[in-house]
Amino acid sequence: MTSTPIRHNSSGFTLIELAVAMTVIAILGASVLMAVRVQMVQRQTSETRAALEEAREALLAFAAANGHLPCPSLGGAPDQGQENRDPNTKACKSRRGLLPWSDLGIVAIDGYGRRLAYATGNEVSDASPPITLDTSVAATKLSVQGGQALGTRIASDGAAVAAIWSFGPNGLFGTTADGNTIDGSATAGADETTNGTNSASVVISRPISENAGAPGGAFDDEVIWISRYVLFNRMITAGKLP
Repeated sequence: MTSTPIRHNSSGFTLIELAVAMTVIAILGASVLMAVRVQMVQRQTSETRAALEEAREALLAFAAANGHLPCPSLGGAPDQGQENRDPNTKACKSRRGLLPWSDLGIVAIDGYGRRLAYATGNEVSDASPPITLDTSVAATKLSVQGGQALGTRIASDGAAVAAIWSFGPNGLFGTTADGNTIDGSATAGADETTNGTNSASVVISRPISENAGAPGGAFDDEVIWISRYVLFNRMITAGKLP
């Protein structure tokens, strides 16, 4: 007597096969999302650094053409990109604020869609008297420091005549392209607060850190500055000095 073979239904997946397939799909999806996120971060960082370098070159060219650096802008709204200079004394009304993108003829937006910040000293930004090679002139000078984590001066007071920076991915204290400011007073660490304080003559530049418990707190600002002697060289080449 012959036995009848048992037939298996091969038209569908078992629960184990479905679970394995879903796990593979989830892993692949997570890998794709991670790759997209890495590419986005790289693009934002690259765009920010390109914007900072463009701003640096524009500032040097402005000084070569005008005999002084520009003042910070009137504000952050689209129609406020002109430098905030007293028409009578020719002095800057502020030493710290946003890059005067309109007068420089550049966009001055970082990779996160926010305006670049800018600070300078009065010995190089006031139109009267003009810049001279006298480095001993009494002035409100800029100081670039390494923050509480480093506790050092990166550039001696007055050696850096201008600083430009992005407030980084978290954007604390940054200004959006429509002029709105992001309040960082409740969450920013001491070093980011220094960079976001309009009255301070100090700019902090230190390695990026997500550790809020580190000296100076978490920090993601991207900062560059212009040396006094790079500025002198550009102006001598342009015939503005000595």
